[in-house]
Amino acid sequence: MKVGSTRGLLIGYEAIGDVDGDVFLASPFLSFDVCNRLARAAAPSDSSWQLFTCLGPSAVANGYLSIDGLRELKQSGVTLSHVERLHAKTFIVGSRSFLGSANLTGAGLGSSKAANVELGVDLAGAQVEGVRKAMGKWVSRDVEDEDVEKLLIQAQQLTRADASASDDLDSESALVLVEQLLLDARDTSRTLWLKSEYGAPALDPWRRDWFFGRPAKGRPSIKTGDLVVICAQTRDCYAVVEVTSEAELLPDDYREARGDEADRCPWVSRTVPRFVPDELLELKAHELVRSTGGLQNGHMRLRFDQFTNTVRSLARLVTE
Repeated sequence: MKVGSTRGLLIGYEAIGDVDGDVFLASPFLSFDVCNRLARAAAPSDSSWQLFTCLGPSAVANGYLSIDGLRELKQSGVTLSHVERLHAKTFIVGSRSFLGSANLTGAGLGSSKAANVELGVDLAGAQVEGVRKAMGKWVSRDVEDEDVEKLLIQAQQLTRADASASDDLDSESALVLVEQLLLDARDTSRTLWLKSEYGAPALDPWRRDWFFGRPAKGRPSIKTGDLVVICAQTRDCYAVVEVTSEAELLPDDYREARGDEADRCPWVSRTVPRFVPDELLELKAHELVRSTGGLQNGHMRLRFDQFTNTVRSLARLVTE
């Protein structure tokens, strides 16, 4: 038995690159980037893959359980099983087994910038078989496509609560802002967006009342009250804002700020900051959504779980 203590554990990633038998995984929390990597390993594999998790609406609503990740795993042939009140984090890959504190998330496995401090043991021989038998005794049920869709609806319908906001992004106030954003995202009158801006990330404009433009292809569907994740052409996600106006056609202050470029994106939506970190963070759009193809038109809708995952990921980077 080998005990490991690191800031993030990459043992799970190492193991799935060399599968020598059936795979059994258990993790209450799942991030999209890890699920995507597991799915790509499982799809061409001759081994059987099964993942135990817990379909908790709260985990989805708070950005800890990825709906897209669940879909990726199912499409790759991984058998998903729901275990009520699951808390175990266990990975069996053929003859190897790992038992520890790490969830199947970037923070847990150490692949994200804000890695957790985790502790676990690498098992072998009879210990692996013992863990396998214990997992086989869990009361579980298979997860169907309709279960995943129902989970998303349940997450968005969780009861809203009151929270206050703060302008100072220390760790404590950042978490307050995040909780308010996650609550506001449940408001079904709001639409959630990912908006691509030209050029490199620029935090300063989004710290105050600002605006973004849209191409001249009919009146934009982005409306007052919508919540928007701002990303750069590099697909770096770096700020969250709220839209405060219906679209305006080439207002004077916008034309003055953008010059000749204004004519290319004449429809303007005004914004206020909702979550803008003190410094640029390493968070790529492809780590959060299955495809960024919709950004070819400058913006794309985000589902509730995608938006909350993005907000939670930004907060994790701020507070670590």
